[in-house]
Amino acid sequence: MAVYEHLKTSGFCPNVCTYGIVVKGLCRKGRVNEAADVFKKMEEIGVESDAFMFGSYIDGLCSNGNTDLAFVLLKRPRDAGSPVDVFTYASVIRGFVRELKFDSAENVFLDMKQSAIVPDAYCYGALIQGYCKRNNLRKALDLDDDMNSNGIQTNCVILSSIMQCLCHLGKFSEAVVRFTKAKESSVFLDEISYTIAIDALCRQRKIGEAVLLLDEMKLKKMNPDVTHYTTLINGFCLLSDLKNALKIFNEMNENGLKPDMAIFHALIGGFLKCGRYKEMMILLDNMVVRGLKPTSTTHNIVIDGLCKGGKMKQAASFFNKLETKSLNSYVAMINGYCDLDNVEKAYELFVTLPEQEKTGLLLAKNGCFKLLTGLFEKRKTNEAIKLFKTILGSENGPSKIMYSKLIAACCRAGDMITAREVFVTMIARRIPPDVISYTIMLHGYFKMNCLTKAYDIFRRMIHDGIQPDIITYTVFLDGESKVKRKGFISSENGSEEKGLQRYLTKMQKLTPDLIHYTVLIDHHCKSNNLQHAKFLFNEMIERGLKPDTIAYTSLIRGHSPKEYVEAQVLYNNMLRAGVPQDSRSVRALERVKLTIRENQYEG
Repeated sequence: MAVYEHLKTSGFCPNVCTYGIVVKGLCRKGRVNEAADVFKKMEEIGVESDAFMFGSYIDGLCSNGNTDLAFVLLKRPRDAGSPVDVFTYASVIRGFVRELKFDSAENVFLDMKQSAIVPDAYCYGALIQGYCKRNNLRKALDLDDDMNSNGIQTNCVILSSIMQCLCHLGKFSEAVVRFTKAKESSVFLDEISYTIAIDALCRQRKIGEAVLLLDEMKLKKMNPDVTHYTTLINGFCLLSDLKNALKIFNEMNENGLKPDMAIFHALIGGFLKCGRYKEMMILLDNMVVRGLKPTSTTHNIVIDGLCKGGKMKQAASFFNKLETKSLNSYVAMINGYCDLDNVEKAYELFVTLPEQEKTGLLLAKNGCFKLLTGLFEKRKTNEAIKLFKTILGSENGPSKIMYSKLIAACCRAGDMITAREVFVTMIARRIPPDVISYTIMLHGYFKMNCLTKAYDIFRRMIHDGIQPDIITYTVFLDGESKVKRKGFISSENGSEEKGLQRYLTKMQKLTPDLIHYTVLIDHHCKSNNLQHAKFLFNEMIERGLKPDTIAYTSLIRGHSPKEYVEAQVLYNNMLRAGVPQDSRSVRALERVKLTIRENQYEG
């Protein structure tokens, strides 16, 4: 810039090449406003911009978040009939993609075609990469197909973007297929493409094929880096194949590559998975010798691995020896105790947490949720309520999902009083219950034979404008069929059956699933309405739903002694349909047969 100013003060008139260099330099430094002033000054003195100058300015604007202005400027020479090169269009497309303005990027793409400018692989690649980063696979593949149909060959950058997107979506086999097809089509593949393919194979546990790709890289004079070796070591550790994992580890060392934390973490996880605790500890020492200090992540991997292996004594010993205990280390230990059904120890550890760590655990919410539900289910109500109140007093408090899961835990424990308290607290804190929360409460009341409260919660649900779904109605009918309904009076006309029928009428607008049909069949069988149960059973089959063992058992159980032959036929049909029998289905048929004998004896 100083040279440029010196030229002006010395009386020299910069040419378009000089202006281009100045504009490009300013844009690279992020000084877009100064670049715009230089561009404007150039136009004022009558120096016409060339493709390099114009492209540099447009690219600079796009790189600094001024893509809308860049597109406006791009249209000026195009409208005047002057040619605009593909590079400039590609810069604008990349700019819009960078700013997540995909509609604008596609408009530029369309503008190119309308101007008879054929997009190249870089233009297609800019859009494809953008869509892949947003996991919009359909759009990316449509553009890739369009590019191929126009005779434009893909490149390793586009291929890697699509492969990475496929892997993010769990489509590992499809990623490998694309890699293989590109290789067969003689597309140049770089180290990144190979890395993604190797990782995809490892995720599919096809470690042998992944090793072959690594050998292929070596034959092509590509130098595998730490990432390649890490991927393979991870894959072997997933298969508990420590022998080959260590072989790859040693090969990496022989090639002069320094293992990083990711590799040691993979090996630590592998040793723990195989129950080789002592060797894992030696590996930790090896880390320190190599100048890698174990982090909180390292500690968590060790604790989590020991807990999952059921080695809580070793986990506790390792935890207690830590000089600095992170919040995640506490969470790993607490979750480990809970997973092994030792909520007492988990709660003891929570109580000993420093206040700062305890606050962090509460803010994380999920960190203490497993402990909280475990306390409820173990009927440690006092401890659970104390912990729950502590959570309520934290900065954000429980989320709607946490409330629903807590209510469910109380219901499973049969503690409907506490479940109701949590439900009411949820409403008081202006977190409106949804259909899931109401359905959980409804199921809990039916389970505990609290019919009046079950109907009350159902009516409140309707009153609050929450539309019951098929699961709600299934729970409702299941509760009705299992519990005596004495004393229930419909708010509509005083008739229990009519009140139930009102709900059934609304339910018929929904599409029943297998579970709902089974509940209805069971309900009608227990109400001595076998014909209606048979109708529902046949309707279920006509709708393409395959009855399971429970559905068959419910219908068999509904047969009277006089209908034993029909029950036997139904039982045989179940076996012919490949539906497995269980003790309940056998007992149901025997019960019908036993009733015949009892009647004969009484006769």
